Amino acid sequence: MQEEDRLILESFRDELNYGRGLSPVTVKAYVSQLTAFVRSGGSLSEDFSAVSMRKFLMERASADISSRTIARMVSCFRTFSSWLVETGRSEDDHAQLLQSPRAPRMLPGFLGVSEVKSVLGVYDVSTSLGIRNRAVVELLYGAGLRAAEAASLLVLNTNTVADTVKVMGKGRRERIVPIPSGTSKYLEKWLEHRREFLKEDDPGTLFISIRGRRLDPRDIRRIVSIGVEGAARAAGATPHTFRHSFATHLLNGGADIRTVQELLGHAGIGTTQIYTHLTTERLKGVYMQSHPRGKK
Repeated sequence: MQEEDRLILESFRDELNYGRGLSPVTVKAYVSQLTAFVRSGGSLSEDFSAVSMRKFLMERASADISSRTIARMVSCFRTFSSWLVETGRSEDDHAQLLQSPRAPRMLPGFLGVSEVKSVLGVYDVSTSLGIRNRAVVELLYGAGLRAAEAASLLVLNTNTVADTVKVMGKGRRERIVPIPSGTSKYLEKWLEHRREFLKEDDPGTLFISIRGRRLDPRDIRRIVSIGVEGAARAAGATPHTFRHSFATHLLNGGADIRTVQELLGHAGIGTTQIYTHLTTERLKGVYMQSHPRGKK
């Protein structure tokens, strides 16, 4: 990679990290995609044109890369191209000429209430570790948090008296989410045992490891997998499955979509609307089984 390209990429990464507050996963993906573009013969400084971008995307498409991945690449190019214009590095926003492929929209999986209870019942709450793990999954389902949000949640932002948690979501957007009293009960139990795990320095996060360090999203996934493996009916569930279940159960229970959007921390209503497909499919199933004209 030429020195000029490297410096531009570093400046762009700093903008994503500190200027726009994007998640580390998104920043890493954008940097990786632009690096691949340069290695394929493109340039971030001399020839960042629609032609060079299309050539790169066509090469990826011919390698059987999914349309969803191609769409993410287009999004990366658009963000980078507009930043070039904003910073005076380019006069024209060439990436706006790109057409993004229509990726198939996948409906998120979710668990039934009994399946959630089955997972929660796996954890041995007679131990401090079991209480922590149960509290993690209680929170994922009770507040609809992402794994990264649960991992970064601070003790000082956990209010078991008011039954709320203050969450730092994507784009550094804060939101206050109510939690069920049952979830608060397990958070209180965990807070009583949390000091047993502390070493010299307190990281301040609600959930910590047995060595006293803050958990990361991978730790949250491992905790969920413990419960899922012990509850056969929940096979394949991930932390995000509990977030999907949270949203679906709220809509099934009569919550309006705007409220669910705020609770999930979605920037736009479009992302939340996918859950209406899930509830519609459930209603169709009930109709087909119950209505005289629905039965075949």
